[in-house]
Amino acid sequence: MIRRSLKRGLGVARTAARIARGLVEGPGGPGYEVGEYEDFERIRQEAADQDRAEGVSAVQGEHDAIEGGTRELSAEELRILLEVELSEDHPQLLDVRSKPAWKAAHIPGALNIPLDALGSALTELTQKRAIILYGESDTQSIDASYLLKKAGFSDVASLAGGIDSWVGAGNEVAEGPSKT
Repeated sequence: MIRRSLKRGLGVARTAARIARGLVEGPGGPGYEVGEYEDFERIRQEAADQDRAEGVSAVQGEHDAIEGGTRELSAEELRILLEVELSEDHPQLLDVRSKPAWKAAHIPGALNIPLDALGSALTELTQKRAIILYGESDTQSIDASYLLKKAGFSDVASLAGGIDSWVGAGNEVAEGPSKT
């Protein structure tokens, strides 16, 4: 009976390995069609064309604020940074999720300014310290980084994977009322 279970388990493992190899390599070999997603100039042009089609126009220089993109830190990198740095040297942690999401769980020491209120709350932040943003997703923090960079904040980064990556890495979270 044990031998049969082991054989069955080994068969499942081999099948999973074959499937995984196919996902990574694809029918055309390793990296199949990856280049198709790396044509950033084409992607930017398509986005600009879509904006024009929808009647949205960019102000001259508006896209300069996001030059170089948004730097991302992993949950592990942020945890180490917070452990190693003196508290007065910590970056400003900014949670851009809604207040109910903040109350459920947030990174200790983080300030909560929901993304939709960020534009009118910039005075609560200092440009002299780095800012690390996080949200439910990378999209929220990258949108927030765009707003901050446009407002003159230069040292802005995003927690890759948002709050889920922080929790998933087993890091401490705080619960309770918002500080804002």
